[in-house]
Amino acid sequence: MSSAPSENELATLWFLTARAMSVAGGGLSASRQGAGGLYAQAMLGISEEACIQAKSDESMASLTLLDCLARLGHVPKDVGERIMTGVMMIAYSDQTMQPLEVRWASMIASAMSMDVDDFQRCCVNARVMSSMMAQAPDAEVPDVPEAGAGA
Repeated sequence: MSSAPSENELATLWFLTARAMSVAGGGLSASRQGAGGLYAQAMLGISEEACIQAKSDESMASLTLLDCLARLGHVPKDVGERIMTGVMMIAYSDQTMQPLEVRWASMIASAMSMDVDDFQRCCVNARVMSSMMAQAPDAEVPDVPEAGAGA
């Protein structure tokens, strides 16, 4: 594998990869987009400025999905694993995987020459993260007596 991409290259690569997974899952929900942005900053170390620039129409149009896959094949292994984990977290965010999500994940793993054990580890990590971010069903809030109310 070659050297790590610049911050702007990584940001564009991440957001295109993540957006493709979101679309494969049925759409770009606000929660998936938010998770993608948070993941970019927290796990990939991308600055907010680079994230904003990468999500611009011009930046998104600068790569095709084939370009994206080709560039994923050249990222260092640790960066590739973090990208795969994030993409799978997005796929798992709605607790299901659509056939196109499975296909996109397979294409990413193949592009990065990821072995089965590494892929499975990324998937386990992604499931843990997505379960931590899953929205809890609305719980009924118990009535709390007002202060000073006699019992």
